[in-house]
Amino acid sequence: MPLAAELDGVRKVFGARALDPEVVAIDGLSLAVAEGETFGFLGRNGAGKTTSVKIMLGMTSHYEGSARLFGVDARLPRSRAGVGYLSETPDFPSHLRAREVLLLHGRLAGLRAAEARRQAGELLERLDLATAADRTVRSFSKGMVQRMGIAVALMGAPRLVFLDEPTANLDPVGRRQVKDLLLEMRERGATVFLNSHILSEIEMTCTRVAILSQGRLLREGTVEELTQVSHYVHIGVTEVTDGLLASLRERLPDARVVDRRIVASVRSEAEMDPIPAIIERHGARLRYLAMASESLESVFLRTVGAAEEAVGS
Repeated sequence: MPLAAELDGVRKVFGARALDPEVVAIDGLSLAVAEGETFGFLGRNGAGKTTSVKIMLGMTSHYEGSARLFGVDARLPRSRAGVGYLSETPDFPSHLRAREVLLLHGRLAGLRAAEARRQAGELLERLDLATAADRTVRSFSKGMVQRMGIAVALMGAPRLVFLDEPTANLDPVGRRQVKDLLLEMRERGATVFLNSHILSEIEMTCTRVAILSQGRLLREGTVEELTQVSHYVHIGVTEVTDGLLASLRERLPDARVVDRRIVASVRSEAEMDPIPAIIERHGARLRYLAMASESLESVFLRTVGAAEEAVGS
């Protein structure tokens, strides 16, 4: 499948200044995002997500490795034709009106005047900015500026859109609008590269995700692949004794007590079958027995936590 965005062995180091030591922002990162994917890029603050995006957009230079958009070296301006971008903190000339901002970016995207006006009108309407179309940006709230940033990123119907925290400063209605837009872009075959800390949104909209920590790729795959690797059984009993826990661990080695219930990983429902008999043998009563898959959030926390613990040890 053709690739929309690639990083191959990228390493970016920010040089030491005065008393500050050298900082490795990205450490040998390789990624491949296929055309038509909605790709979620996850990591804590400082993990290297924004730096990675800036390298792909030609905004950061002097790095090792290579970056390409649609097969073109990301250092070349022509690689960004048909690419939209929402920065982490969108900012626009405060004296311009909302419609003027969009028309300007329509011209930069190569649209004819009539098509730029049409797309600007549609996006203003879609993002609840139609009534503010002739207001200057300086009068906008943070949420309105954020919606303007999304509209600008979508001018020209780009083939590839980079969205850095698109729901920042948005209320629940705005977050729902962004989710709907992401799903629509996926349906029309656009490629979306999404940075977000709201993992539930990533889980609902992305076809594939990558988890980054300290500039290194930890895990990558579809949401289903990452969240179905492990299943957990939750066991509620009247009393948890050391003997009961020891017996359960003979079959479920990682069984542990969490918030007065027993939690253990299982590979299949068949592993749950002996549990009621074990509980009865120890004189306790079973209150509930439920199996659940990990959420993307729990996968992220467990993966990043293990990586940071390994570095610190």
